[in-house]
Amino acid sequence: MHYLDKKEKMLRRRAIGHAFAVISLLALAALTGCGDAGEGGRKDGQAEGTAARGAWEKHITEETVRLKGLTGEYTLLFLTDTHAIVRSQEASEQEAANEEARYPTFFNEEGVPSAEQFPEWIRYANENQVDVVLLGGDIIDTPSQANVQWLAEQLGALDMPYLYVNGNHDWTYPWEYMTEAGKESYLPLLEPFMQDNTAIHSLDFGEFSIVGIDDSPGQVDVGVFPAYEEILAEGRPVIVLAHVPFMTQSVLGKAKEAWGSPVVIGAGNYGGIYPNEESEKFVSLTTGADSPVELVLAGHVHFYDRDVIEGERQVLQLVGGAGFRGEAILIHITGGE
Repeated sequence: MHYLDKKEKMLRRRAIGHAFAVISLLALAALTGCGDAGEGGRKDGQAEGTAARGAWEKHITEETVRLKGLTGEYTLLFLTDTHAIVRSQEASEQEAANEEARYPTFFNEEGVPSAEQFPEWIRYANENQVDVVLLGGDIIDTPSQANVQWLAEQLGALDMPYLYVNGNHDWTYPWEYMTEAGKESYLPLLEPFMQDNTAIHSLDFGEFSIVGIDDSPGQVDVGVFPAYEEILAEGRPVIVLAHVPFMTQSVLGKAKEAWGSPVVIGAGNYGGIYPNEESEKFVSLTTGADSPVELVLAGHVHFYDRDVIEGERQVLQLVGGAGFRGEAILIHITGGE
């Protein structure tokens, strides 16, 4: 099937999916007794006036990635770690206190909060007719009703497909951080944005595929297998979208300096996260001699990085800077060696 035909079908499916997502959220609000989610009264520290909400600079890094055998050309917009917070008068006292503490963190240098920057990225993607928008996690700072409803509205405005993976904040609160109760209560809220499978989902572009995987807890989700192996077995070029980066010499050194704690998967002896069995298997498959993976995209660390994941093959990894600072990567995919 021709790529454009497939894209049109994807868009129709997305529109239907978003309609169900919004309906489900409204139904949830009714069942829980919560009112309509909307941005509440402005508080101290929130940008005020037209100057703060005027023009702001996008910091876009452009990359060209060549995939062997490709005949077409594609443009991918990669955005990660926007940490959008949409405050609502309907938030619980606990939620409101958390938002009050974290909200001032996620502004760009022009003083525009992340949730108000995001619609400009939607417009940028639509005006430039990119082929896909890739969202590398921590797009929302918590799974609050207001944040999730806002997310459905924003992604519903895209004219092209998107792929979105979990970050360690999208589905957690500080008081339910990576807990089983949090996983059961909040992770399902993201399923409508992830093809009903938060562990692994993909977009098929005919000549290549993009695979989103969940490594938000700092380890690759066991649910990634065997689907990931089946995709690799097809032999077409693969791009992987994750949240937590995999160890490269560059990202490990920068992350240790920036965060002072393990925030990348691998090289536990050198300050990274000791990989578990699933993470080791994933890296082995990704960098294996016969692996068709050509690119890994990740976020999480809030800085840009470009290096290779070492294995039987060296696989390029691009790490996106913080979206709340107006940073993104525009990736041009083309054929060639």
